[in-house]
Amino acid sequence: MHSSLYDLPLNDDAQAEALSASGRVAAVLALQQAASLSEGPPSAELRIERINRVINLLLNNQQRLCEALSRDFTWRSHDQSLLADVLLPVQGLKYARDHVRRWMRPERRRAELGSGWLGARAAIHFQPLGTIGIISPWNFPIAIALGPLAEALAAGNRAIILFSDQSPETAGLLIKLLAEQFEETEVAAFIGGADLGAAFSALPLDHLVFTGSPRVGRLVMRAAAQHLTPLTLELGGKSPTIIGRGADLENAARRIWGGKGVSAGQACIAPDYVLVHEDDRERLLSCMQVELRRMFPTLLNNPDYTAMATPGQYQRMQACVRDAREQGVRVIEVNPANEDLSASRKIAPTLLVDPPDTTLAMQEEVFGPLLPIRGYRHINEALDYINAHARPLALYYFGDDRCEAKHVLERTHSGGACINEVMQHLFQTDLPFGGCGHSGFGRYRGGYGFKAFSLERSVFMPPRWDVMGVLRPPYGRLFRRVIGALLKP
Repeated sequence: MHSSLYDLPLNDDAQAEALSASGRVAAVLALQQAASLSEGPPSAELRIERINRVINLLLNNQQRLCEALSRDFTWRSHDQSLLADVLLPVQGLKYARDHVRRWMRPERRRAELGSGWLGARAAIHFQPLGTIGIISPWNFPIAIALGPLAEALAAGNRAIILFSDQSPETAGLLIKLLAEQFEETEVAAFIGGADLGAAFSALPLDHLVFTGSPRVGRLVMRAAAQHLTPLTLELGGKSPTIIGRGADLENAARRIWGGKGVSAGQACIAPDYVLVHEDDRERLLSCMQVELRRMFPTLLNNPDYTAMATPGQYQRMQACVRDAREQGVRVIEVNPANEDLSASRKIAPTLLVDPPDTTLAMQEEVFGPLLPIRGYRHINEALDYINAHARPLALYYFGDDRCEAKHVLERTHSGGACINEVMQHLFQTDLPFGGCGHSGFGRYRGGYGFKAFSLERSVFMPPRWDVMGVLRPPYGRLFRRVIGALLKP
């Protein structure tokens, strides 16, 4: 589950404010699009210089950004913020900066119909689309905003970023820092709720990147359809983890909770539920409890353990646990120091053993420190379960059987995958990131965003001699001989 701008109820004053803000956003969009037309595509030097401005923004304000994130969450691990919201976008920005010149070069293609050998040329030219809109959610507001921005700038575009008002401290700081680095005709940023999100999606942007829930993704798609705005949708979902029979369970437990523990599971690619062979289930539960006690010996004042980002998120986690207990699910809460967490927004890591599909935790993306663990008897039973549900953003497999790992990858679909690890595919800057089916479409990172945010323009230049004249009327014997030769098997 992703919270998003569309999910928030607004009163009349908030609606009026959103209308005023939407007017300002529309005015900035008009300025950016006018600047794109008057100034033309920026040089490689200017693109690199713009990317460097964003890199410097992050590197020079690491502590301030981590503190702002922590205030929004009531507490968020500073080290995890450095990892996910500073290092991750810096990696992507550096990669884009270092590849700009190569990406900008036209891609040569073969000239057909016999013209190539006489000097005809065919190529794909990459032209900036104009203004890229980016809607960023509250869970990783820096990384999810600046990740796409890296390749939007590399492609020569301008950008407008809309931050969620569920992360007001971080959004306010980023808006200020971006305004210090960029003219609003280059990069502009705003903060808003549901109405502004809806209005933003309906603007005549040249491409729109949205990260959020599938439900809201449909609303964004519907609004963008007014102008046929192309989209990149990253929509999350229930990312499964499969543990093969006989796998190293201690290693699996360590790596699963190493990922699940990032921002207390409030990540779109966090392991959502685990499928393990029935013979290994109890041992896995034991290994996970040992690992959690080692990682988080305390919770309340532990700087490494993050709170729920919003009161609504906290209440939703409580509701999932309560619902599981009411349905007779075995609930294992791992709170090593037996601390009272009720005065905080922290939820203890909790294992839900064999929850049925009727439980809330199995009906929606968990997006928190709850981990359902279900048993299977045969690997195909696990794959059938995954394939009977919406295609996830990520899939993880643990085991030493290479044939089984290949079988899992071939018989399932997901936006990305890891073998014997979780979430690390996102940190590989040469790999694209995105979903499939219910978890979204489109890719950025690894140069895929450069192409998504560019017009891939097919350009043909004929040879000096008019060899193509044979293909124009009046048709005669030479035309038929040429066509006959081309139509031979």
